Amino acid sequence: MRITKQKAAENRAHVLEQAARLFRERGLDAPSVADLMRAAGMTHGGFYNHFASKAELQAGALALTFEHAVERLDDITAAPPGPERQAALRRYVERYLSLKARDAAGAGCPMVAFSADVSREEEGVRAAYAAGLGRYITRLTAIWSSAPAGSAEAVAARRRALTLLAPLVGGLSLARSVAAADPAFSDAILGDVREGLIEALDALLPAGTDADRT
Repeated sequence: MRITKQKAAENRAHVLEQAARLFRERGLDAPSVADLMRAAGMTHGGFYNHFASKAELQAGALALTFEHAVERLDDITAAPPGPERQAALRRYVERYLSLKARDAAGAGCPMVAFSADVSREEEGVRAAYAAGLGRYITRLTAIWSSAPAGSAEAVAARRRALTLLAPLVGGLSLARSVAAADPAFSDAILGDVREGLIEALDALLPAGTDADRT
């Protein structure tokens, strides 16, 4: 029986969601096409009805994972500048560097999940990662400013965004890397980075400052 275009699109989206989960849990290369289709509840033979190659699926899964990551920034950018935005950013830091995030089977952050693997992948996969990272940094930068790209204000805002992002990604990556071998050490890394960043938020995003005057 032929399926409708809508059903085909739904099936493709379902495969992407399941592939994104498996890639986050096991890396970009470890899951086979058969594994990915089995996770989606479909047969191996149906794969090429939706994707031309595994690399196309990898690229789509990366784009989807970054889409979800960017959406998680919406609560911050939607908050009014000042104390409410600073509180939203603090909650984001606390969630990002939480025990739940560290102990998840697959890292929810695409930078933590894929940065070690992606440089070895095909060009299209690397391009999907780079585009997703660019979108994430652009949205993170908007916490401080919506000034035109290249302006002095936008450059300063991007610098603050990266000053926040680097220890978030590094802290969670380090904590996950030793969680099984030395849980206490992992707890200390997570806690120290989290508390250090929270202390730094007053400098990065002062509560009494309109961070979005443009």
